[in-house]
Amino acid sequence: MRNRIIKISASVFSFLILFNASIAQIKNTEIPVPKSTSVDVSLSKQDADEMMHAGLMFYAFWNTGKEVYLHEGVADNFFDNTLPNGRPQGFKGLLFASNNFRKAVPDLRCSVEDFIITKDKITCRQIYTGHNTGAFGDHPATGKAVKFFAIDILHVRNGKVFEDWHLEDNLTFLQQIGVVK
Repeated sequence: MRNRIIKISASVFSFLILFNASIAQIKNTEIPVPKSTSVDVSLSKQDADEMMHAGLMFYAFWNTGKEVYLHEGVADNFFDNTLPNGRPQGFKGLLFASNNFRKAVPDLRCSVEDFIITKDKITCRQIYTGHNTGAFGDHPATGKAVKFFAIDILHVRNGKVFEDWHLEDNLTFLQQIGVVK
């Protein structure tokens, strides 16, 4: 009888730990919760968890602009394969892009729609929302809501994103704030 109680208690204890971790994740709205996740079954749980963590920290950075998430999920030698003109490479480029975009859309939020983990890459479809309450270059704020998508391929090594390819729907964004017709 005593062993049975210990087993039940251990099960209850495990459930409570998982339940509390889930509640903490829900309460931390800074870290996006993917709406759909697919993980390559050939990955070990540890590798899949490590990649999931790196990717979610990357998108928590885009969701908040907080540098702490960038350091948590991105390698020091990060390389952007789709770097636009005028943006610095590496960490500086990510910070530059986030800071400049948040001048135009201070309440920018990143929602992770599809999150696909395979071998050493993450493919992610995101939706960005917010309001154009700040100037965008020479264009004054419109106050209009914005909503556009982006797709990334993140290359992960040693638990950190070290390389990416990024495509975002800039045309829709520019149309929504009246820069292009």
